Parts: sequence; structure tokens; C-alpha cells
Amino acid sequence: MSEPVQEAVHVMEAYTGTEKGYRRAHPRGLVFHATFTPSAEARALTTAEHFQGGPLHTLVRLSNASGSPHAPDRVNDRVGKVLGLAVRFELPSGGHATWAAANIPVFLARTPEEFIQLTTAQRPEGPQRKPKLLRVLGHLVKHLGAIRGLKGVFALKPTPSFAHERFNGIHAYHLRDAAGQRRTIRYRWTPRAGAHPLSEAQAASMPSQYLLDEIHARVARERVEWTLQFQMAQPGDPTDDATRAWPEDRPLVTAGTLVLERPYEDQRESELFVFDPAGVVPGIELSDDPILHFRAKVYRESHLRRSHETKPEPKPADLRQ
Repeated sequence: MSEPVQEAVHVMEAYTGTEKGYRRAHPRGLVFHATFTPSAEARALTTAEHFQGGPLHTLVRLSNASGSPHAPDRVNDRVGKVLGLAVRFELPSGGHATWAAANIPVFLARTPEEFIQLTTAQRPEGPQRKPKLLRVLGHLVKHLGAIRGLKGVFALKPTPSFAHERFNGIHAYHLRDAAGQRRTIRYRWTPRAGAHPLSEAQAASMPSQYLLDEIHARVARERVEWTLQFQMAQPGDPTDDATRAWPEDRPLVTAGTLVLERPYEDQRESELFVFDPAGVVPGIELSDDPILHFRAKVYRESHLRRSHETKPEPKPADLRQ
């Protein structure tokens, strides 16, 4: 494993509240069985197997992105938290493809080095265990991409449910069709239920952690669905910088629908799954985004470390996580 990957995982362990036996990022989550149905439009854009047939069994992990499994589901009653939606498409031919998305518009670092520096700058200090503001500002002055990323994070509003969040793939990918033509996209999962953030008063009435219990109950009583959309790149749109969003006027192609069915039977077993954002199959190619390639290595290292650790027994209230 390369030195930057080791360093990145080290600073995540040291400064983000990670615990032994848990994922180094997104440790608090819940896995569901789901069904993905591709669209005819997607079938024309890529030969990737999971876009060629009918409904496909899928696993979906919804998560709080904080490093600690005990982190609250919102920063405060006005600001929400970064959340994740990761997908594992079970392929008819065997094997799987994986993607991982978040409810932020862009990432907070352009390169692995910037990610390590930003995570280090945010290390908590003092009795209240908060980052030192001047150190964080010093990093932001030198890395404007981090400012774009943090603006997206602080623009998040407390949400009543994962079902109301849009999740963005953040990175660029290339699609290959049957004729060999290549098109560049970013993807997003758009909620069928729409966006309905909590008011400050509503958020104040919620417990610290509520989102996993809420989505567990919601799936039992109603249809929870997202539409997969491909945002089509235009000349000049960056493919190597996850801190820069593409303009919202770019064409969108409906690529399929994702419907949650029921919770996965063994949530502790589901921790063996790695939802690698680079887990693509022929018909989809990775862009030159250095963070995309780096994340794949960090995910593998996180899996390796937690596989050799003993995860604490869950508390009664956490049995589903």
C-alpha cells in the first residue's frame, strides 16, 4: 500500500473519531436490499452489464459520513451533515459493480495530498475537541477548492430522511457505447420524494441520531425511490477536479430507478462489503480524477484494517447499524 494511502488513513484515524472495527469513513450506516431498473436511454450510452437488462438486485448502504459512529445526524439545528448513498449492483453474470455518492455537490480536496492536509488541519484540540480556526483558514487560503467544498457542506440543511436527499457521484466517468463512442458524465441520485429540509424548530425536536431509524421505518410502510441521472459533460468541463461542479444547465439523461426493498438480514456481515466508487465494469471507465483513484485505495485499506479488528458489540439501540 502506497505511503499517501497509509498517511490518509492514519490522519482519519487520528482526527475524525474513527473506532476499531468500523469503517474509517461513513461508519454509521444501514444496508438494504434494493432493485435497480435501467432505462433504455442508459442502455444506448453504455455497454455496462447492469444497464443492459431488466430489474437488477442491488444492495444500498445509507450512511452518516462522519468518522465516528456516534456522530449526530446534523451539525446543529440549522446545518445538516454529509450523508452517503452507496450502491452494489449484483451482475447477472456474477460479480458486482459499485458506486458511492454523497449529498454534497463537490468534494473538499482536489488531490490526495490536499485531502491529507485538510484532514490534518481539522484535527481537534482543547477541552471541547474542536479544530483550531486559524489552522483551517491557513489551509483554505492556499486551497480554493477546499473553500468550494466546505461551502457545499455548510449549505446542507437538516433533513427529515435519507429519502429526501439528492446524492451526487461527484467524480467524472466515461461511458462507452456499443459503437465505441465515449461520453463523459457525472451521475446523481434524485429523490422521488423531493427535497424537504427541516425547519430550525423541527430540527430542534429531533434526537441526535434519527436518520437510520427513520429510513428503516419508512421502507416498511412506503416506496422509497431515487432516479439515476447522468449529467452529460460539455467541452471544457473538468474531469480531474472533484472540487469543481459542472454547470447545472448541462443535459441530464434519466438512466434508471432505484427502489429500496427491505433491510439486509445481517448488518454486521454487511460490513464486509466495500462500496468502492471506482468499482466499474466494461462500458464504464474511470476519469483522470486523482481523488477517484485514491479513494479506491483508501477504501481497500479501510477494509483491510477493520477486517483484522474486533468491532465492539452494539448497544441495544444500535443493533441495526
